[in-house]
Amino acid sequence: MNIPPQENTYSLAHSAEGYVVIDSLRWGTSAGGVRISGDMTLAEVRALAREMSCKFGFFDLPRGGAKSGIRMPGVLGVKERRDVLEDFGSRLKPLIVSGRYYPGMDMNCGPGDLQAIYRGAGQEVDGFTDTSFYTSLSVAHALMACRRISFPPDRPLTLAVEGFGRVGAHLARRLPPQAFRITALSTLAGGVSSESGFDPEDLARLRDKHGDSLVEHLPGKRIEKREILSSLVDILVPSARTWSIDIETASKLRAACVVPVANVPYAEGVSELLHRRGVLCLPGFVCNGGGVFASSLADSAVEGERIEAICRDFYQPMVEELIRRSRSLGISPVELAQQVALRRLERGEGGRVGPILKRVYRRGLFPPQLYGYLVQHLFGRNLTALERMIRGQPVKG
Repeated sequence: MNIPPQENTYSLAHSAEGYVVIDSLRWGTSAGGVRISGDMTLAEVRALAREMSCKFGFFDLPRGGAKSGIRMPGVLGVKERRDVLEDFGSRLKPLIVSGRYYPGMDMNCGPGDLQAIYRGAGQEVDGFTDTSFYTSLSVAHALMACRRISFPPDRPLTLAVEGFGRVGAHLARRLPPQAFRITALSTLAGGVSSESGFDPEDLARLRDKHGDSLVEHLPGKRIEKREILSSLVDILVPSARTWSIDIETASKLRAACVVPVANVPYAEGVSELLHRRGVLCLPGFVCNGGGVFASSLADSAVEGERIEAICRDFYQPMVEELIRRSRSLGISPVELAQQVALRRLERGEGGRVGPILKRVYRRGLFPPQLYGYLVQHLFGRNLTALERMIRGQPVKG
C-alpha cells in the first residue's frame, strides 16, 4: 500500500487553523471531505483519513484516502468565514491543482463552503453531487441486511439516530415503515424520544424547515443528547462526530446492533468490547460507503434505478455475508472489514479499469448510456468479487 506520510497544519485568517492528511494514494490521487468545527484536531483528521483509505480500499475505488479539517471560531460572520475558507483553499492549491487531493463536503461544509475553498485554490466549481442522499441509500440496505440476519421478520425494528441531519432525513423517507420505526433521535439542539415512533415525512419536513431545532417541534419526551446512545432500541444509528461511542458509552449501550452513518464512530477497542457483549457492530466505512461508490456511479451516467438495483442485488448481500462470515470466524464485522480493506489496498489495484475507461469517455468515444452501463456492470462484478473475498477471508490473530 502506497502511504505518503503527508500531514500539514496551517494557521489561517481570523485565528482559525486548518489540517490536511493524505493517508494513501491510488493512481496518484486521494479524496476526502472537509470538516469544520470549533474543536477540530489533527488527531481526528488523521483518523478520518485512515477511514477513507479503508473505504476506498474496501470498495476497490481508484483513489486514496485523505481528509481535511478546519478549527474555526464559532463567532465568525459570513465574510470572516469566507475569508477562512478561501485562505484554506489557497494553502491546498498545490494539492488540488496537481490532482493529489480532492476535498469534498462533510460536517458543516456545504456546497457554498466547498466552492469558497476551490475558489481560494483558483478554481471555480459547481454542481456538487448530494452525497448525503447516496449515503442514506447504502445505510438503508445495511439496516435491511441486519434485519434479515439478526431479527425476526414479524415486527418493525426500533431505531435511535444520533445526529439526525441530511442523511437522517433521506433515511427516514427511504426506510419502509413496516420494517423500521425511528423512536429516538438527537441533534446539536437536544434529543427526543417517542415509544410510538415518529412519522418519516414529519421528520424530513421538520428537518428541512428547522434544521437541528426540529427536536423542539416533535412530540415526545425530551432527553439529553448523550442519552440517545443508551436508548432501548433494536438498532443504534450513530451519525455524529468521530469516536462518539467511547468506553463509557459502550457500557451503557442497550441496542442489539450498531449501524453507523458516521465515520470512525467507535473509540479504540470499543467494537471488540461490544462484540464480546454480543452486540453486532458494523463498520462505518461499509455502511456509509454509498456516499462514495453510489455517488460515483451517478456521476458516471448510471441511472438512479440501476444504482438502486446495485445496492439491492449486490451491496446488501455483501453486507449479509460480512455478518455471517464474521460470526463464523468469531470476530467483529469491523475487524473483518478492516482486514479485507487492507488486503485490497495492499494489492494496489484500485479499480484500474475505471480511470482508463473514464479518460476514453471524456474524449467523447463512449455515449453516456453505454458508458453508464459499462461502469454499472464493472462495479457489480467488483461487489461480487468483494463478497467472495469476504467469504474466503482467513482470520488474522
